[in-house]
Amino acid sequence: MKKTLVTTSLVFALGFGTLGAPISLNQVHASAAVLNAQNNQASVNAKADELIQLGTSLIGKATYSNSEYKPTYPYKFSCATFLMYIFEKAGVDLATYNEDYMIQQGTYVPRNQLQKGDLVFFRSSPTSTVPNHVAMYIGDNKVIHMADPKQNIIIADMDSKPYYTENYMSARRVLPTLLPSNPATKGDTIVEDSYNLMKQVTIGKVNDEKSLTFTGSGFVNYVYEKNGVHLNQTNLKELMKQGTTVSRSDLKKGDLVFFNSVTGSSTPTIAAVYAGDHRIIVPSSSGISTRVLFVDYYETHYITAKRVFTENSLIEKPAVTKADQLVDFASNLIGKASFRYNSYDENTLEFTGAGFTYYVYKNFGVDLNSKLASRQSLEGQAVQKADLQKGDLLFFSTDNKGTNITQPAIYIGDNQFIYLSTKGSVVKDNLDSIWAKQNYVTASRVL
Repeated sequence: MKKTLVTTSLVFALGFGTLGAPISLNQVHASAAVLNAQNNQASVNAKADELIQLGTSLIGKATYSNSEYKPTYPYKFSCATFLMYIFEKAGVDLATYNEDYMIQQGTYVPRNQLQKGDLVFFRSSPTSTVPNHVAMYIGDNKVIHMADPKQNIIIADMDSKPYYTENYMSARRVLPTLLPSNPATKGDTIVEDSYNLMKQVTIGKVNDEKSLTFTGSGFVNYVYEKNGVHLNQTNLKELMKQGTTVSRSDLKKGDLVFFNSVTGSSTPTIAAVYAGDHRIIVPSSSGISTRVLFVDYYETHYITAKRVFTENSLIEKPAVTKADQLVDFASNLIGKASFRYNSYDENTLEFTGAGFTYYVYKNFGVDLNSKLASRQSLEGQAVQKADLQKGDLLFFSTDNKGTNITQPAIYIGDNQFIYLSTKGSVVKDNLDSIWAKQNYVTASRVL
């Protein structure tokens, strides 16, 4: 039945919206059933049997609720969250608890061609143009569904009551496209790796493969690198320049989809992995989650999509720049270089903060002409904070006033910088940190 209220935890986990726009019957019945283009029918059959087993095992253990989702015993489901739950338990992501969105996934299938695992939709009246109930076909003209508060989860013959014949609306075959193709494509493996990492990765302000901590774009770069796609970029603006532009109607698994935070802006704040069948895998500060593109937020904040690989040929790895090498060199000094007042010793790697930057740039043929931060700030060309590039010099105060320059740092991309702290060691920080906001003064480009 149609949902009227969903608990906060479910909204947070599954999307920003609940009800979609009315679904056109022409749209629902636009295409005839198609052959399994994924060539994975054996996997589809096995997964359908698993779904049926999971669904029937919950009979008598769950009660109907359109206001609460409770995925632990005693379970509480609506018709759509019941199906979302068993699909998720079987390792298949619908990415939505909304029948309005489910009816737009997969491919249309006529009633006389239903197969196990197909989603079957009903409406509140024979003339309604939107679904208000969803069930799963289990074979032999039967469906399993969370029926209502009196019946809860039941198995019903689709000819047993007038409701099933008069209020029948449509059916969709979702399993072929929600499962990997046979053989699996590179897009399949990228999507699978993204899903497998969802509960292992922490999304933060720095990129650290050892601890599986990444920025959103750093996570994307990591997953694609694992699959031989060398994006070599963790800056969102630069990432959006990669590959070739594809239309929303032509999206394929593994494409990158970019969104803004301000409607109409061309500046991306989210890079999501397209997972097929209108689903996206979204890294954000709250973690990695899955959504469907039908959600209003993703409709209005969509910028573009990029295809960054083909099945037979990958985009060549971009040439490593001097800035890349400099940042790697500075990062390799973490745990090796240490702070010491009035010191500059290349043998022991003991430096002042400005001595550290002097040493790093010296190794790449750039003479900063001074080991004082205030004088280093006079070198090169002044750069606005919004235009920072990897390898730029940053300058800070250390008294939280942001006026007198006493601490230099190196911008390493993705809003992060590295510097030798007066506390003793080389550290990385983020320009959004409280310390950085209070002490940032200026920046210059010397490369």
